Amino acid sequence: MSLGDDPAIVRLGALPWGSRRLRRLGEAICAGEAPPADCPRYADVMLWYDDLAAAVQSVLRALDWTSLLHDRPPPELTSRAKTVDTLREKLVRKPDHPLGSIQDVAGVRFECEMTLEEQDVVVQAITEGFDHPPTVVHDLRTHPVHGYRAVHVWLRLPQGRVEIQVRTHIQSAWANAYEAAADVLGRGIRYGEPARHDAPWVEGLVHGLQQISLRRGADLERLRQEHATRVLDLGMDDPYRAAVVSAADRADLVARQARIAADEEEFLDALHDVEDLMRKAHP
Repeated sequence: MSLGDDPAIVRLGALPWGSRRLRRLGEAICAGEAPPADCPRYADVMLWYDDLAAAVQSVLRALDWTSLLHDRPPPELTSRAKTVDTLREKLVRKPDHPLGSIQDVAGVRFECEMTLEEQDVVVQAITEGFDHPPTVVHDLRTHPVHGYRAVHVWLRLPQGRVEIQVRTHIQSAWANAYEAAADVLGRGIRYGEPARHDAPWVEGLVHGLQQISLRRGADLERLRQEHATRVLDLGMDDPYRAAVVSAADRADLVARQARIAADEEEFLDALHDVEDLMRKAHP
């Protein structure tokens, strides 16, 4: 059975508005006008998408991820529907995309401490669980967007569209810091637009944050993945093979893991400091 057939999702029924009515509502939102009388209210549409996102989140939360993520901390799952301001921003930026075709009006985030390969496995489990083809997967690790790296799964359900963002702990920390910076410097920096502050240091800050993700963040994830691959190659997951691993190899694994953990902690602490600073500047 597809995860889309879960009662939490099915109980919502099919999306009650057609594409034409949603398009007209989107045009009204874009223009900052009241919607026509025959259009749904914005509050009703957002409540629907909020319920849809929450339903998908609950379905994912109920799954047992330990078989894929093993001893990792449980994934953090959150959901939301777009606010009217962020939706208007997207509609203005993409005038050829009517409201009904906006993929991320309903959004779910799956964030977890994991390797890149484990991230791939999670994405595959979600995609196949909802009986969707691989074409719904959008890998923003190989094609980052202004520093943003993650993997998105675009669901198309009878109840509406949902975007699931699957992020490692490193990708998540950077995204949160950059989002906080966008609240202060202008949300346009998320799309490559100039910051709304013309101080000479602002452009350098935005560029620096993007490079931190593209270089240091990606490098840390590569090192974690290489270490995990080395552990498997030595057979440390097999008690019989692990018993014959040399003391030197064991010591090397321990040392590498300690260095990776220390480097990641330093990276995450720095990003959390940036996020806190920006939150204070934009309460």
